[in-house]
Amino acid sequence: MITKDYLPNHPEIELYQDDTMLRINTDTYVLGEFLNIYRNDTVLDMGTNQGALLLYANLFHPKKLIGLEINPEGVALAKRNMELNHIENAEIICGDIITYKNDPVDVIICNPPYFKTKEDNKGLNNFKAIAKHEGELTLKLLVDSIERNLKDNGTLYFLFLSQRLDEVLMELRRKHLIPKIIKFVFDKEKKYSNVFLVKAIKNGKPGLVVEKPIQMER
Repeated sequence: MITKDYLPNHPEIELYQDDTMLRINTDTYVLGEFLNIYRNDTVLDMGTNQGALLLYANLFHPKKLIGLEINPEGVALAKRNMELNHIENAEIICGDIITYKNDPVDVIICNPPYFKTKEDNKGLNNFKAIAKHEGELTLKLLVDSIERNLKDNGTLYFLFLSQRLDEVLMELRRKHLIPKIIKFVFDKEKKYSNVFLVKAIKNGKPGLVVEKPIQMER
């Protein structure tokens, strides 16, 4: 079922969501609020789903928005949400992150599938499984695609599972994506961080800041 909702923390921005696909959640919200984009930037959201992160990016009035989505139904919904919000500088592309190659952009946003899960434990909904579980899109292949499609000195805004922080830092540095800011996200009722945010610069200078964590209340 398709419903009309609003962007977390921005009730003035409406969007359609489909129950058969992954809906906006805490990850979407914290990554969207983590962004800092300039007016001349071209922004690529890898795995755009219904386009929620593009709507956050649009708050900065960038030059161009690009959404890449493998699910044709997600592509259609993202296009519908761009039209709903009168966004005319957005391009929604149906394609696979693993093989995608286009003109490098200034900013890449990515809220990728981060669970390593056995095939028989992924559930019956393939659209949701693709959005949550690695499958063929491994962390290594994801970072390869990010590096390939990001300009020199371009910026990556990324969210991933905290227990895989060591893997993420290793893969980012392998492709010269230098972490500049890390921010952990905690559920107030839990002892450990579940996810973290990272801002990285392609071929950037060393120097990492760990910002105050975000505490979420359910």
